[in-house]
Amino acid sequence: MRGLLLLWATVVLTAAGCGGSATLTEHSLRKEAEKVQSSAAEGALLAADVARGRTTEPFARIHSGKLAEQAKRVANVLRTAKAPGLEADRRRAADTAAEVEQSLEQLHSAPTDRVLAGRLQHALVREAAAAGKLAG
Repeated sequence: MRGLLLLWATVVLTAAGCGGSATLTEHSLRKEAEKVQSSAAEGALLAADVARGRTTEPFARIHSGKLAEQAKRVANVLRTAKAPGLEADRRRAADTAAEVEQSLEQLHSAPTDRVLAGRLQHALVREAAAAGKLAG
């Protein structure tokens, strides 16, 4: 019984530690910013294709949805992580990731709107540049 209680306490303490926020180093923060930059740049290319009528609706919808999910995952990591000495950069990267996610979600919701795609292309180019500055 006592061994079972000790095992249970260990499981509870281990589970409580799982879900905590990560600590980002300068290197890992750069890597996360690179992911944001990559999603934004790829999204800008996709938006350009939509704006020019050079892609299909299913491809644009699916691809923009996957890129939005990618940006969302990074935004969540950046929002919950700690980055001692790098908090301002972490916040900027998290904000940029959220902006990329929003842009890609708009493209996902309207994958045949060529005018919107043109505006999103420009927004995603700006967001990729902002993430690129953080990536180094």
